[in-house]
Amino acid sequence: MTAASPLLTVRELGVTLTTQGEQRTVLRDISFTIERGEALGLVGESGAGKSMTAKAIARLLPERAVATGEIRLGDHDLLALRGEPLRRARADLAVIFQDPRIAINPVRRIGDFLTEQLRSVARVDRRTATRQAQEVLTAVGITDTARRMKQYPGDLSGGMLQRVMIAAALLGKPKMILADEPTTALDVTTQSEVMAILNELRRDSGVALLFITHDLDLAAAVCDRTAVMYAGQIVETQTSQRLHHDPLHPYTAALARARPDLEHPSARLAVIPGQPIGAWQADLNCGFSHRCPHRQDDCTASGPIALHTEPTGSVRCLHSTELRLDLKRTPA
Repeated sequence: MTAASPLLTVRELGVTLTTQGEQRTVLRDISFTIERGEALGLVGESGAGKSMTAKAIARLLPERAVATGEIRLGDHDLLALRGEPLRRARADLAVIFQDPRIAINPVRRIGDFLTEQLRSVARVDRRTATRQAQEVLTAVGITDTARRMKQYPGDLSGGMLQRVMIAAALLGKPKMILADEPTTALDVTTQSEVMAILNELRRDSGVALLFITHDLDLAAAVCDRTAVMYAGQIVETQTSQRLHHDPLHPYTAALARARPDLEHPSARLAVIPGQPIGAWQADLNCGFSHRCPHRQDDCTASGPIALHTEPTGSVRCLHSTELRLDLKRTPA
């Protein structure tokens, strides 16, 4: 029996932007897959390229951006499509943005926002679209849906609006959701409720999820696997639990050490020296070399470093074996 192909395949994705007449590479050699019903976390510091990766997948890149490589959603090569074929292919994809107040037009009612796609794309009549929208609002934990449909975004709290964004994503019955830090602006209780909704969707509907976050612990709680990004590249991918306890890349290990530990609190958190950089500023060999305590001469003299496969995942590092030995010898 032939194994089913992944729902999403990203292969050697690169993105270059033109800024003030200057070309800047912001993504380089991004490769990963997501299976149907799987959740992949994408973590890293601000500027690592997480949101740009999601925008490239959704074909929402800025004007004059150049994307190379391959993005395949099911049977569709998204980078090769234009016009109506692209619009039909993207029907299987939904995006949940970080700030719903920016994503939802503040002068339109919630009901108009939710039913627009059903009426204009699926050609559903107004009554049916309204009923379906109210059903989905109920599914994401919103009550008194008839009243909510008549309200404006400014009448709802941030957590309620994020539920509306999830409802909008569900109305298109997507096969995949790109969630770009959807809980960052929410309190802890609401954050937990929103993530419970997304997990329920995966379980009940088989929806795949690309979950972008800067929170390693949240990624571990939500995602099957986690990919770590630095300077526009993926530097490590492992199962989420394994990544926490047995990191393969020095950057991942440094991120893990920088988290607060409730069981062993310390007066000062560990920090990663230096500043994060963009892909256009990074060394073409190892982008993390300027901050890495394990740097050796060949890290910046060997040429571009490819992701290589390890028994438990993949890593973009020449000395991951030595790193793991050091971590085992060093107390947490």
